[in-house]
Amino acid sequence: MTPALAQSAPSSATQSSATQSAAAADAPAAGAAQGSDLGLNEIIVTGTRTGTRKFETSYAITTIDPQAIAQKAPLGIADLIASTPGIYVESSGGEVGNNVYSRGLPADNYRYLPLLEDGLPVWEEGAGAFTNADEFFRVDATIDSLQIVRGGSASITASNAPGGVVNVLTKRPTRTFQGMVKSEIGDWDHYRLDANVSGPLTDRLSFAIGGFYREDNGLRDPGFTGNKGGQFRVGLQYDFVDSGSLFVSYRKLNDKNIFYTAIPLASPSQGLPGLDAGTGTLVNNAFGRLTVPDGNGVFDKNVDLTQGIHTNTDTFTAIFNKPLGDGWEINDRARYTSGTVDFNGLFSSGVATSQGFLANALTRLQAARPDTVSAVYRDASNGQTVAASALGNQLALTESIFNTVVNVKNVINDLTITKKLDTGMGQHTLTAGYYFSHFNQTQNWNWNDILVEGVNRPRYFDVVGLNAAGQQTVALTKDGLLNLHSNLQRFHDDVTVNALYLTDAWQVTDKLRIDLGARYHHVAKEGTIAQTTSANLGDPSTIADDNVLVFTGANTQYRFKTGQWAFSAGANYEFSKRVAAFARYSRSFRVTPEFVQWFGGVPVENRIDLVEGGVKYATRPFSAFVTLFYNRFPNVAFQTTVAGPNGQAQTINQKAAAESRGIEVELSLRPADFFELAASGNYQKITYTSFAGQDANGPFDFSGNQIVRQPEVQFSIRPTLHLLRDRVNIFGEAAYTGKRYVDVANTIVLPHYTEVRLGANWKITDALQAQVVATNLFNTVGLTEGNPRAGSIVGVQETAFQGRPIFGRRVRASLTYNF
Repeated sequence: MTPALAQSAPSSATQSSATQSAAAADAPAAGAAQGSDLGLNEIIVTGTRTGTRKFETSYAITTIDPQAIAQKAPLGIADLIASTPGIYVESSGGEVGNNVYSRGLPADNYRYLPLLEDGLPVWEEGAGAFTNADEFFRVDATIDSLQIVRGGSASITASNAPGGVVNVLTKRPTRTFQGMVKSEIGDWDHYRLDANVSGPLTDRLSFAIGGFYREDNGLRDPGFTGNKGGQFRVGLQYDFVDSGSLFVSYRKLNDKNIFYTAIPLASPSQGLPGLDAGTGTLVNNAFGRLTVPDGNGVFDKNVDLTQGIHTNTDTFTAIFNKPLGDGWEINDRARYTSGTVDFNGLFSSGVATSQGFLANALTRLQAARPDTVSAVYRDASNGQTVAASALGNQLALTESIFNTVVNVKNVINDLTITKKLDTGMGQHTLTAGYYFSHFNQTQNWNWNDILVEGVNRPRYFDVVGLNAAGQQTVALTKDGLLNLHSNLQRFHDDVTVNALYLTDAWQVTDKLRIDLGARYHHVAKEGTIAQTTSANLGDPSTIADDNVLVFTGANTQYRFKTGQWAFSAGANYEFSKRVAAFARYSRSFRVTPEFVQWFGGVPVENRIDLVEGGVKYATRPFSAFVTLFYNRFPNVAFQTTVAGPNGQAQTINQKAAAESRGIEVELSLRPADFFELAASGNYQKITYTSFAGQDANGPFDFSGNQIVRQPEVQFSIRPTLHLLRDRVNIFGEAAYTGKRYVDVANTIVLPHYTEVRLGANWKITDALQAQVVATNLFNTVGLTEGNPRAGSIVGVQETAFQGRPIFGRRVRASLTYNF
């Protein structure tokens, strides 16, 4: 077996360019047999180019090789890492904008598990407001393999990584001309083309070029092209005469992705008539393009939901490696990213019966115009009156249209110097590193609510008051919009990170390895927050514009600085060539995303203690990687939504302590050449240990409750049949997700579910392969969110259950040509 290469230093370790090029050149085809040793004998290459087998590492690590990537056929990075033990993924938002959790750390997004590309963050603050890490990255044919480090060891060489890191390794230029082209179609009008070509230009200079382009309606068809765009990457590598290399690359990402949130359901396991849980969506081309007030209250701003999350960024990367002799080596990695994220999404806000909403509207209309005696719905697209009973499922939904435009720039540099020392007590590999990152961003939020019905691709409505003569008095809405500027914000942030770290890989004996590390991480933030005031925009025909936020022209400045320490110590001992054990303790931190400074909150989560230990067993027919972990989080910061005394949702800051403990298992069995079985999963006990206080409803104490949104149990079983001398492979997966809670009060349950996928690939010739994959084969209804923007502390009572289901059954087929 040719080993797929990964990086061993938790997070940053840069592969030498030459080594990674060899990996890309020798990587097996998607249908090739890979053995069943969990990759425990794969080479993990550190920034010092010291080959370390996965079997020898002193921390939990999962590697995903090219064959696994091909079989997963992921639409996004969340799909790709979903079966990693200890990591819980919600990929129901679409290709981007998804949530990732690590070992019970009680917050979503990529907040504790940064997404890296070749050892550097794809964006420094991958858990920021509307800058989710996966918005800056796409999985395509230029990806070689993945390394996922779980646990606090990653905090030493990575920025803000108490939960670990996901490190994607890209294909490098090769010394022989080679490439691949892949075309794919899917049953949601999905068309995609991937390609990657690499080869030599001179004896020392080689190139790689590739990317993808894709169009489709989206996994829930909104009536327009929901996903459109692609990614282009080109790289050059120069190999120095003596040793070392310089690799430079450019990546263009210009992609539009539809984003899905919760929909109303009959129950956590059933959709509504006309709104299927697996395929239904409230996003609709009919109200895809709307005119809303700008920051000055002028109705001249266009909001276009059909643009979805539109990322348009340019990324430049340089990786330098140079051995200097006598055990010295220098590595430097640099990245510059700039561009925009234009976020347009529809978020669930409230649901009521159509008659109940109308009754409440009448009260408000009568307060504005006492001569109003009744209220009616009118189709906002044509002005026709619609009976309350004629609204889909007799539901009136308040949906929030989020329009947020983010301008971003980020400069990152990570410099390391390594020295190997032979002593009387073994060999030390010392690495000193300096990490610098500076980013600035400007965010403009313009959010407005729209009134729709409870069916797939619904109509949108105005509500108007009538007098005794049936004449219109005043409207609650304006062109279907209500609650104009439910949120109007403009922020500018300027953030600088300076960090120093030191690691020592100490090979004490042939069997014993000790790893030590420390990091000092300093963050300085400053920025401005635009001030707003309420204004009446002056339209007498509606009350929708009576109380609208506008900018005053003034700004409030903020400044914040902090310095934090992280430590980690681990050891790995090989009892034999088959059995090894490891243990590690880490103390870590998380400097919270920039938006905490905007709204007030706990700016630093520190003194996070993480303990792990495990056993690795490696043979050809059976291998196992079992890890026990314990995490303590004394200073968890998050925002939550509560029901206030008037029944309206209120956002408040919360601080709590929590802990998690559990077991993670990876197993691989290949008893015969024709059959292979892989399994992974975890059981974790995740609880708040100190969560008491007082909110608008009075005192509360949720200590001992299960941490929200994450299951205690999840596992995945993945069998593969290798037929006709490995020319045909049939593979599948059954993934179980256990019960979760929406709210910290543990009153809203998200039931367990099992999702099944099935696929096959056929090596038609040595160069041509065909593959078909069906996801959610049995159309299982599984929820990843429920009432997600209400009821986190105390449930806001709603007429129908709202949840974000996983996608229904989808089928894709592809042809891949390798040369």
